[in-house]
Amino acid sequence: MAVQALRTMTHSLDAWLWRRGISHPVIRPLVRNELLLTALFLLGGGIAFAATPWFFWFGVGLGIMALTFWSLARFFLRAGLGEYSTAFLRVVLLRWGGRLLLLAGLLYLALVVWKAPVTAILGGLTAGAVTALLTFAVVSREGRDASGRG
Repeated sequence: MAVQALRTMTHSLDAWLWRRGISHPVIRPLVRNELLLTALFLLGGGIAFAATPWFFWFGVGLGIMALTFWSLARFFLRAGLGEYSTAFLRVVLLRWGGRLLLLAGLLYLALVVWKAPVTAILGGLTAGAVTALLTFAVVSREGRDASGRG
């Protein structure tokens, strides 16, 4: 029962990501897994916030990584991987700088204003990066196995 519900949820999320331009067969599962893990910790951490806010702030760290992967995937899949011009490089740097400012603002608010535990934010950021790497490794391996190379 739970496996079927998870399968339905991942299929729906994959379709939603596809409609938003994230159609690459390796990138879509990566972004999907980031979003699912973020939702799990934000919802679970929100429920348990009164007892321990650590899990919520862990979810915030995951959310920062999910936002980063989401925006990079949308940008590069929309722009294509053809030739790069100087104007393209400027746009990439501008977007990256904007994302960095947003991240800095979020981290300032979380750590200074709301007194979030540093270990929770760093743990979430690290878990987001590890989730992306593991998803990439698994999906890449499945692709190699299916094509007969390996």
